Amino acid sequence: MSKLAFILSLSFLSVTLHAQEIDFGSFSSSYSVTLSELSPGSELDFGTLIQNDGVSTVTIDNAKVLTIEGVKYLDIIVDLTADQYLLLNGNLSCQTNPSCRIPYTLQASYANRGIMSISQVSDFLVSGTTASEQFPIKYRGNVPPGPPPTPVYEGFNPSLFNETAYIYIYGSVNVGNVDAGSYTGTVNVTINYD
Repeated sequence: MSKLAFILSLSFLSVTLHAQEIDFGSFSSSYSVTLSELSPGSELDFGTLIQNDGVSTVTIDNAKVLTIEGVKYLDIIVDLTADQYLLLNGNLSCQTNPSCRIPYTLQASYANRGIMSISQVSDFLVSGTTASEQFPIKYRGNVPPGPPPTPVYEGFNPSLFNETAYIYIYGSVNVGNVDAGSYTGTVNVTINYD
């Protein structure tokens, strides 16, 4: 009975209530986030393919791996944008010529549980040639985000709060009736604290 009375008393309040939101990203201007390649110089390589080979896939086991180092209790937003086609010798005029372009399908995953293991990955939401995901640098389970970052002060070392997350980029190509040669494309990665 007392629960019902409490609910009714709230319905008569004339004050409009607004949810409060704290933009932790505004606190992060003093914090850095670093993106680097786990194996610099290596590429996402589909190997040697021949004309009309069809679909060839690089799985997550052979993905290009990037590392993101940042404040472990902050969320980041990672956006990936890939070229729609791999182009013969990177020639931009091939974008409209089917004989010198190979369609590329982007796939991406991330691991943020403190270890680099494909058994710990979560997939990005991929739409065409773009992927986007928001996640904490360090997995926190079902626990809400922590307090805002510690303000920077003299002698403060923000790297004490850093952790590493891993991004896996992979996908497939569909080789049709194309000219022989080396085909290349680009995947752009953008990272921001939320």
